[in-house]
Amino acid sequence: MAEGRTFAPAAPRVFTGGEIKQPGAKYANSFCVLITMSKRLKLALIGAGHMGKFHAQAIAERQDVEFVAVCDVDAARAAAVAGPAGAQVETDPARLAGQVDAAVIAAATGVHGDVAVPLMNAGIAVLLEKPVAATAREARAIAEAARRAGVVAQAGHILRFDPVTRAVAGLGLRPRYIEVSWVAPFSFRSLDVGVVMDLMIHGLDVVLHLAGKMPERVDAVGGAVVGPHEDFVNVRLAFPGGLVATLAASRMSRTRQRVVRLFCEGTYLKLDYGARTVERVTARPGLAEVVRSGQPPAGGMQGLVAVEKLPVEDRPDALQAQLASFIEAVRGEHPPAVTLDDGARAVEVAERIIQAITRQRA
Repeated sequence: MAEGRTFAPAAPRVFTGGEIKQPGAKYANSFCVLITMSKRLKLALIGAGHMGKFHAQAIAERQDVEFVAVCDVDAARAAAVAGPAGAQVETDPARLAGQVDAAVIAAATGVHGDVAVPLMNAGIAVLLEKPVAATAREARAIAEAARRAGVVAQAGHILRFDPVTRAVAGLGLRPRYIEVSWVAPFSFRSLDVGVVMDLMIHGLDVVLHLAGKMPERVDAVGGAVVGPHEDFVNVRLAFPGGLVATLAASRMSRTRQRVVRLFCEGTYLKLDYGARTVERVTARPGLAEVVRSGQPPAGGMQGLVAVEKLPVEDRPDALQAQLASFIEAVRGEHPPAVTLDDGARAVEVAERIIQAITRQRA
């Protein structure tokens, strides 16, 4: 990973890491299986659960995609999702080989490798929901399998495509401190994992993308309320170069909050993903001198800082933008905006957090 990077979130039609391609540019890479622009992309959805339903809606809205099939071990559940879209029902992903060009995988995390690897070996591009695997070892193995198969493979870290994230693209931010708060009431889903893999993984991907490197130190505390897995967590990540990030996550909250705060030299930003707002506070010239003088200004701090609301688009929403970027990558317009290696790094840090919590609770 790079030694550091500005905040350049993924957006439809633009690759955000490494070389930037103009819309419509072809990405020539021997590790990609490309679909020509004139061909309607044949796409399948694997997993008809909670997230699968939202993916199905996004796929069905695309005029340049043929929604071929919905695959789920539960045929009735697959039929309920496939019916409105006019897609066929499958219960075995292996039968999709030869039928589709790409697949969105929203199956249970524990079976991601079993589903994704055979599809990639059959030449099918994949968009793999987060977390990309249950363990870092498996995540790295899936990423390596994609390289060997020579297919486009993208990790489903949707926050990179959120309108709130897109609102700060291009600002050239280099945060020195990041604060993430991700809390929600208990959803009665994802009971097979704790809050780190369930909710905190969103913020971890953003932090790692901004840092451009892995943390050198991970400190964490947390505890369980309703089961064997952690339900609330507080984490401190220290990165080479001095960047520090703190992340708090809970799935036992009475309220819902999804906020990322970025502290930069002379600038503070509050990204509120729940309210879909971005607030930027910038120091006006002379702020440091006034503070050092020890004399409070008559108007308080209000006259010393500029506060503004940045515009946030309504459309496309994060899921639509993510799917659009994946389709463009399959068509060869740019590399995957969020790689499986990105997804593997997020899982690796999540594992380190869970290990730190386990030591703390021992």
